[in-house]
Amino acid sequence: MNWDLIARTNALQQRVDRLTAPQPAAERDALATAQARADSVAAHFGGQVSAPILGETPLAYRKRVLLGFQRHSPRFKNTQLGPLDSPSLSLVEDHVYADAVAAAKKPPPGVMREVSERDAAGRLISRFYGDPSAWMDTFMSSGVSARINRSAGK
Repeated sequence: MNWDLIARTNALQQRVDRLTAPQPAAERDALATAQARADSVAAHFGGQVSAPILGETPLAYRKRVLLGFQRHSPRFKNTQLGPLDSPSLSLVEDHVYADAVAAAKKPPPGVMREVSERDAAGRLISRFYGDPSAWMDTFMSSGVSARINRSAGK
């Protein structure tokens, strides 16, 4: 009998069992809360974050989605998130998300960004941030002016 093959099969079965086991309600709620918070920040950039991966812990998910916003935070853009525990990550999250929202409200010149949010009554509200010339230039004259000589031909 091949004991190595049996041991590997048992290890694989244990992994499958862990991945397909019902997720505790507290863990499901923590993942939903983390996704909603990250989505609210991503909405400022006109996007949304990816859903949690099957078997991903809330802490691992929070670290993964935070990586996408880290570049907007001058203070934490080079911070290694791997060794952080949940309370420490919460502090970093607060700063990174605030910096990301601030960066979204100040897009580069020539860019106008729409941010859609829901108010307390559930209505969809659109706000625009950025450079108004991004859309107004289309309607503006090119700066070339013409003079009409009314006395010509008299």
